[in-house]
Amino acid sequence: MSSKPSGNTSGGARGRMTQCYMLFGTRVVCQATRLAWGPLLIYISQELKLGRKQQGEILSSFAFGYIFTQVLGGMVADRYGGKPVQTLALVASAMGMLLIPVVVDYGYWALCSVYFMMGICQGPAHPGYNAMAAIWFRASERGWVSSVCEAGPVCGTLLALLIAPRVAADHGWRTSFTILGMIATLWCIVWQHFAYSYPSEMPEEEEKGELEDGGILSTAVSQLKKATMLKLNNTVGEKSKPPKPDPASPRMNGETVKTVARGPTKFPFQFFTLLPVWGVIGQHMIFNTTRYFFADWTAIYYEDNFKRMPDESGLLLTMPFGFGACVQMLISGIEGPMIKRGYTPLQVRKMTGSTGFLITCICLFLMPMAQGPYTFCFLLSILEGSLTLHACGYKANYMDLTTRYQGIFMGTGNTIASMCTFAVPLAVATCLETSGKWYGILMFLACINVIGIFVNQKFTVVKELHVAEI
Repeated sequence: MSSKPSGNTSGGARGRMTQCYMLFGTRVVCQATRLAWGPLLIYISQELKLGRKQQGEILSSFAFGYIFTQVLGGMVADRYGGKPVQTLALVASAMGMLLIPVVVDYGYWALCSVYFMMGICQGPAHPGYNAMAAIWFRASERGWVSSVCEAGPVCGTLLALLIAPRVAADHGWRTSFTILGMIATLWCIVWQHFAYSYPSEMPEEEEKGELEDGGILSTAVSQLKKATMLKLNNTVGEKSKPPKPDPASPRMNGETVKTVARGPTKFPFQFFTLLPVWGVIGQHMIFNTTRYFFADWTAIYYEDNFKRMPDESGLLLTMPFGFGACVQMLISGIEGPMIKRGYTPLQVRKMTGSTGFLITCICLFLMPMAQGPYTFCFLLSILEGSLTLHACGYKANYMDLTTRYQGIFMGTGNTIASMCTFAVPLAVATCLETSGKWYGILMFLACINVIGIFVNQKFTVVKELHVAEI
């Protein structure tokens, strides 16, 4: 059972819960619109007579666009908040899915162009999510919110695999794109109404509850109250100076304060000379390579090895990601109990991260031995479950290392990791065209997960890093 942020069920706790589920839903929609392309590409390929190379190029076009906007999107999110960049991602996802049935008649390059556009606009979404989470949630809640929000991509994958193949088989693949586009449009409306980049953007009544409940601004308000009382009751004549108000809040206890620019105005090059930063990015690269290989190619793997079309695979396609979603929700509350039992946050990051890489590695080594689709499905389910452990590992570690540079950090890390998701479809397509075998691909993935264990154990730290420390 997942634990929720501490606090009352009203005011601040409810506000933080709302933002958590807004982020979760946005990640579901972005992932579903991205990964529906995998199974639907089989039907599109039959209609347009596309080969493996062209399939790989289409799948990589999203990542090619994705890598260009993440750092810029992270800087925008740090300075102006995460909501605008995620709104852009939702609008582009909806438009892209609705456009595909219209532009497909223009051929292969039209598909690449639309998917590329979706990648460009979804690029800032991930750093925008991290920027919002770092602002809204306390340090003790970051493992929880990371686990809940990281269930979003898993549920999005599940949603895409449940809807897209079945609808494509019964009503045509164009209908699948249209339905997912409509879902994205509806969620965009919900997001606009309920999501806020900062607690200070909430309506005044909700903001008051947020402050009183002990949300992210409550510490500053509490200190301000204490300082005021000290000033009124000061018997020795010393003046007590209240602390600076949080720049993210233009209202504090009814007082108006000057709002200053949020986030850095320049790229923090020195921050990226620190080894723990590259430890997190390295783990992210390994995770992305593994996760998106299976997200993009599982349907094609079943077709090649077990002669099953996506609509025929049914449970075999969806069960691994459904199991992953269940594990994600179960482990969302694991960090709090582990810390109560005496484990340090550093031990939690290392244990969950290394265990995730180890189980993934074992499953990958066993997959070539799977003689039937059900054995392969079982191994893939265990693998997907193990990948969810990284929510309490390197993914939460992004928020441990910095608050000020959170959007830029995630944007840069996800850009570098996305280069893997751009290269992998092209490499897989080339490998399959030359050898026609999947064994070498699976062994390569197993080996890089062994490297992930070493990187996690060697370079993980949980203290906040400052450029001044260099």
